[in-house]
Amino acid sequence: MKKNTNLLIYFLSHFLFLGGGFARICELSNTDTCIAFILGTLIGIIILYLINKVSADVAFKEYIKKNTFLNIIIKFIYLIYILFCLLLLFVFLSVFLYSYFLPFTPSLISGLPFILLACFLSSKKIKGIYNVAFVLIFLSLSIILLKTLLLTNEFHYDNLLPILSVKTTSIFKASLIYAAISTCPIFTLINEKLEFKSSLKYYLLSSFTLILVAFTITLILGEMINVYSYPEYTVLRRIKFFNFIENIENFICVNWFFDLFISLSIFILKIKDTLNIKNNIVPFIICLSILYIVNTYFSNNFYNVIFLYKIFPYICGGFIVVFILLFGIKKLTNSKKQKT
Repeated sequence: MKKNTNLLIYFLSHFLFLGGGFARICELSNTDTCIAFILGTLIGIIILYLINKVSADVAFKEYIKKNTFLNIIIKFIYLIYILFCLLLLFVFLSVFLYSYFLPFTPSLISGLPFILLACFLSSKKIKGIYNVAFVLIFLSLSIILLKTLLLTNEFHYDNLLPILSVKTTSIFKASLIYAAISTCPIFTLINEKLEFKSSLKYYLLSSFTLILVAFTITLILGEMINVYSYPEYTVLRRIKFFNFIENIENFICVNWFFDLFISLSIFILKIKDTLNIKNNIVPFIICLSILYIVNTYFSNNFYNVIFLYKIFPYICGGFIVVFILLFGIKKLTNSKKQKT
């Protein structure tokens, strides 16, 4: 099987939409969520192009390696960013499990199986993660299409009206948030060999599924879309199969766990690569420590979760700006040297 690292973009651009991502965008754009998602995708393509430019620029990477001080700074920022992504991942996972599955189980216990499995998969390197992701992407797409088909009886097309029901500034703000949270995790693949056409294919596939989900939620919930913390899970509860099989939402939301599992495996692998270690002991301790923080400050504190939901898109966007500035400064320095 030929390895295509670009496939991992599908999972990385998905995982931040569990709970916090969808809820924050829906809060701003209401029934115009689909428009925000489409605009956000267009902005995300530009960011994806810049990520690919940095990934393909061997001279830029060599420049960083040769400059010891800059190399340490970049690695430090990169590591902090991965830790922040891990914090978001565990908060979203823990709060979701606490809300709907395991209300009496501490986050340290509920999150432990994910860490152990992700540590094991990361030991297989990027190729091993790709092999698992290659199988899971087909399952994920099948589940999303199945969910949409099973919910068609609940569609109310008048819920799409009126178009532009909120201020255009709110829609634009929501689209920027979409672009930030759908592309920022992809920065963790900056050291991999990315190819823009292939990256774009998987990013558009990811965006298509997210837009499809947003379209489904809007058709069902209408103006109530911004009321729920987990709007997708809320509509899944309405699924009835052959009019007698109900309450299957817990089974068909498994694709969310695919996104979290693959993303967690990538983050752990990148921690090991950045710190230049081969064993899983250090990443395991780091993940367990973050999970302890989540269990202490987020699992039973809804206000902290809401605060994190509101600020994380801006932190993600800030990271993009910093990285692009560093890349731009290097390019300007090179052009000045060439002119001289």
